[in-house]
Amino acid sequence: MTRHTHAAQKPLNESTAVPLPRTGVGLALGGGFARGFAHLGVLQVFEQHEIPISHIAGASVGSILGAAYASGAPLRRIIETCRSLRFRDIARWRVSRLGLASNQRLAILIDRVFESRQFEDLQIPLAVVATDLTSGEPVVFTQGNLVDAIRASCAFPGLFEPMQIGTRYLADGGLVAPVPTCAARSLGAALVIGVSVGMQDGHRGAPTNIFQVVSRAVNAAQKHQLEVWERHADLVLRPDVQSLAWDDFDRADEAIQAGAAAAYGALPRIEKLLQQKKEAALALEARLEAEDRSHLWLAEARA
Repeated sequence: MTRHTHAAQKPLNESTAVPLPRTGVGLALGGGFARGFAHLGVLQVFEQHEIPISHIAGASVGSILGAAYASGAPLRRIIETCRSLRFRDIARWRVSRLGLASNQRLAILIDRVFESRQFEDLQIPLAVVATDLTSGEPVVFTQGNLVDAIRASCAFPGLFEPMQIGTRYLADGGLVAPVPTCAARSLGAALVIGVSVGMQDGHRGAPTNIFQVVSRAVNAAQKHQLEVWERHADLVLRPDVQSLAWDDFDRADEAIQAGAAAAYGALPRIEKLLQQKKEAALALEARLEAEDRSHLWLAEARA
């Protein structure tokens, strides 16, 4: 298996100072707790077929897996860690007025798996999305400490205590960005592929606990956001993980296989989109060079 295929940053055009787009795919990884392991299957297929990744944006579990990969951690190590991961590895029950548990243990997981702890040290540009509980607006992290940003993005309401950063109380990024395609586009991605695993709880019938009540309410609200985030995506992958519950951490391989199947089935479309974006970038570069030559000729003619 090849290691990360990272696209090189093209230099600025010296005369026009217009940055040319990074070649590759901007991945937007959504939330879904254990279902989010499907993201690893997508990354697996991208590595195997040398699909370059230019940017990553993550919300909730997508922020953990996306940041781990962007840090340069080998995908094999990330997958092995997720296969043995359980809810107790990221949460500590601590009933308070603001939540049933703390996700402080995420910091230990990040220290153990990640290759870097700061956005500035990542191998792939990354955006982590959280929700400001006061304004209801998204908060997008692209610099500074990874641990705080990821803990905020994963603070699912009612389950985890919100994360206080400065004067703001932040919660799960999936509330405002079920799949953070807008954040991926804002990073500079020319081609954005969203990976949606949904927030359904994997159970049928009436809810039987508070988490099912909250997750179904969040899922209902997210359905009305589909048009918003899909508008920023060139392609959306939807791994078949509907049978998995939010806490089926012991079924990681099933989720990974579902993600791989979705990515593999979309490979022809992805390769076609990449070729189109590459041709567009080359055309832009040629036009900028032609404009530079024209400006130089005019300057010489006036001299």
